[in-house]
Amino acid sequence: MKCEKEMGKIKMAIISFWNDGKGETGKTVSIAAIATQMSLENNFKVLIFNTKYNDITMEDCFWNTGSKGSKFEFKESGKTDIDTGIKGLSKAILSNKTSPEIITNYTKTIFKGRLEFLADSKISKEDYVKQRSLLKEMIKMANKYYDIVLVDLEGDIEDSIIQGILEISNIAVVTLSQSLRKINNYMQLREKNNLLVGKNIMLLVGRYDKKSTYSLKNIARHMGEKEVYGVPYSTLFFESCNEGKVADFFIKFRKAKITDNNGLLIDSVRKISTEIIERIKLLQEMNI
Repeated sequence: MKCEKEMGKIKMAIISFWNDGKGETGKTVSIAAIATQMSLENNFKVLIFNTKYNDITMEDCFWNTGSKGSKFEFKESGKTDIDTGIKGLSKAILSNKTSPEIITNYTKTIFKGRLEFLADSKISKEDYVKQRSLLKEMIKMANKYYDIVLVDLEGDIEDSIIQGILEISNIAVVTLSQSLRKINNYMQLREKNNLLVGKNIMLLVGRYDKKSTYSLKNIARHMGEKEVYGVPYSTLFFESCNEGKVADFFIKFRKAKITDNNGLLIDSVRKISTEIIERIKLLQEMNI
């Protein structure tokens, strides 16, 4: 899990957000929030990399092609006569016509020079299966161009492709729901898999209800963890995730008071982002 180039105070890093895909954890919208906050408040070039099959949840966070409600309009990077997204990048890799900097030709731009998104939608299952075998190589290549690559990852931990991506990740953020059964299931799972144990593992509740009996402190105590992080539920934020307005939301409320529900979400996401960056620095200093 070493990075090859240093930018600013951290080396380039891969952060994978993982769950088993068997329940709603708010993983994708949490990534959208963290990526937006990182790109707005840090001098990082960030890529969101979606590995899921025909999932448009992340697109819905940033683009609403049927509405003019957001000023962040859908724009494709690169040429119009070539395949875009992961499909186009996979073809380039297979034809040996690629380099790290060419990746941006296949992305969608959220903030120019700061935040981009790579995914595929409306592809056949057959094409998806073929592309999965190249995901690890694509992510490693992206890691040579972007300061931070945030990977949206889900599936069986025994899947060799899932394992391969987690193995090259500097940080693995495991997303949980506030369900005792789900938490206990994860605790049993990590006893059997070394990939879920170590200094590079963070635990995150993506739709955190602060009024629940299963508070972050109680979950951490139950799991024997020092800390569990959470993205608090905010009605306006989750509405923004459905309307392509996440970027607008963070710009509007970035200075909101913590006593405000939206300000609490911003503050919590800032705390998570800071912890990720500090862990990257620590692990890279330890050469892990």
